[in-house]
Amino acid sequence: MSVSKKVSIYGMLVAIGSAIYVVESFMPFPLPLPGARWGFSNVVLVYALPFTNIEWLLAVVIGKALIGALISGKIFTPAFFMGISGSTIAALTMFFSYKTFRKAGMIFHSVLGALSNNVVQVLIGAQIVSSWMIFGYLPYMEILGVISGSANGIVAGIMLKRMKVMR
Repeated sequence: MSVSKKVSIYGMLVAIGSAIYVVESFMPFPLPLPGARWGFSNVVLVYALPFTNIEWLLAVVIGKALIGALISGKIFTPAFFMGISGSTIAALTMFFSYKTFRKAGMIFHSVLGALSNNVVQVLIGAQIVSSWMIFGYLPYMEILGVISGSANGIVAGIMLKRMKVMR
């Protein structure tokens, strides 16, 4: 595949992920959990797993986080650093789990990524607020991670079956 085609496809993934990030940042979350979001912008990472390498996947993570945070006015805030750290670890976790357990299914990889994302976000949050009390928040985040990870895995699986962009 030509470099220009790759750049175009990954640029679209960044744009779609950023747009979802921005829309999601303005939607009220239905539960009283400060800073909680569904994490649906990570669907582009799950979608890219079967046809990408680690460098391009991380480029999508960084691109969508930077552009999404810039547009939504959250660039370089504590939430930005928690989000980009969590998404980076989620992408690495999903990439290596996909390479190791290809037959496990997109839902498995997506949920694993969501769970690792939440652990890293709580670790970063604990450093920011200088308190380990924030770990009481983790069980609720992990429940939401299973839900959003499952939804992202389902959507990405459907997209992979219907779209033949990278195959």
